Amino acid sequence: MTELALAEFDRPLGPMAGRGLGWWGVVMAILTEATLFALLLFSYFYLWSQSAQWPQGGVESPALLGVSLRTVLLLASSIPAQLAERSLKRGDRRSFVRYLSMALVMAGIFLIGHIQDNVRDWHRFRPSTNAYGSLFYTITNLHALHLVVGMTFLGFVLVRGLRGTVDSRHHRAVEVAVLYWHFVDVVWIAVFSSLYLSVRFA
Repeated sequence: MTELALAEFDRPLGPMAGRGLGWWGVVMAILTEATLFALLLFSYFYLWSQSAQWPQGGVESPALLGVSLRTVLLLASSIPAQLAERSLKRGDRRSFVRYLSMALVMAGIFLIGHIQDNVRDWHRFRPSTNAYGSLFYTITNLHALHLVVGMTFLGFVLVRGLRGTVDSRHHRAVEVAVLYWHFVDVVWIAVFSSLYLSVRFA
């Protein structure tokens, strides 16, 4: 990214001098994607209310133990991500790299577990099996896609940190990457509660 592009990314937006165009762009993207997840979860609960059995077709409810442990890991990854941002703003680049690497490792473990679950579940039901299968795979894998995007953002700013192109004065990219990461975690709370917990305790 050129210096001119970085300057544009950090340029304040009108009277909101504390926020750059990049921050507002990510916020708008988050709002759009949050609406998409809200509509998908609404569809999930609507179809559930119209079905005599849920999950449909005798499909077993998703196992809780593994996904619960991974959920704790994913949500906890927001802590080192936030600490990384704070470390950079204090000028502590070494801690920034360490904390951000920790967040990426935790996210990677979650993603590997998700892929393993998909492979295992594929032998029990598929998106084409019924409406439940279609929504389950769509929602969980859409979140996985957002997870990969978030990891890409964190990896990008990590590389920039290693190169020394982000520091205590130029940290807007880190702010928006961490903001997006928090969004990924919040969305998973909604997905986990809806697709895993509610069907178990309904």
